[in-house]
Amino acid sequence: MIKINLLSEEEKNKRLINKKISLIVRLGFSMALALFLLAGVMLSALVILDINLKAVKEEMKVYPRGSAKEVEESENLLRSVDSISQKIAKDSQEVSYWGKAFRLISAISPEGVKITNIHIEKEHVRLNGFAKTREDFLSFQEGLRKDYFKNFNSPVSNLVSPENISFTVEFDVDKKYLNQP
Repeated sequence: MIKINLLSEEEKNKRLINKKISLIVRLGFSMALALFLLAGVMLSALVILDINLKAVKEEMKVYPRGSAKEVEESENLLRSVDSISQKIAKDSQEVSYWGKAFRLISAISPEGVKITNIHIEKEHVRLNGFAKTREDFLSFQEGLRKDYFKNFNSPVSNLVSPENISFTVEFDVDKKYLNQP
């Protein structure tokens, strides 16, 4: 198939110019339409925001001015609760774990030794108890002198009787040992 263009050069240029002009007009119209749609969206958003602003202003008129005071009181309460919770968290880090020390004392205690009273002040411990024999008590005493117990004090009166000994011993427990969970 052979195509023959019988139009003159002048007519070809006119048609080419008309095509370009129509393309520019269509692009311009499309741009104008897009800008018009964008302006419509912006205008509707402005109207909606204005309606919301009016609604908020009306709502502010309904609520008394005392509500700001209530909000401030609530904020102060929350601050004080936060402060107290931080103190609790700090204090809980300083809690002593006496269960470990009691398990260790129990493990050290021979079968013939019974502890009847435990008195604790900070890291200082006073134990009252009963031992069937002096050897049981001495074994218990040696066990307490090891490990995490320091400043051990046992009166000489604990060793007077060879059997059925009522005893009192005092010692300090290492603070690092008590503060480890």
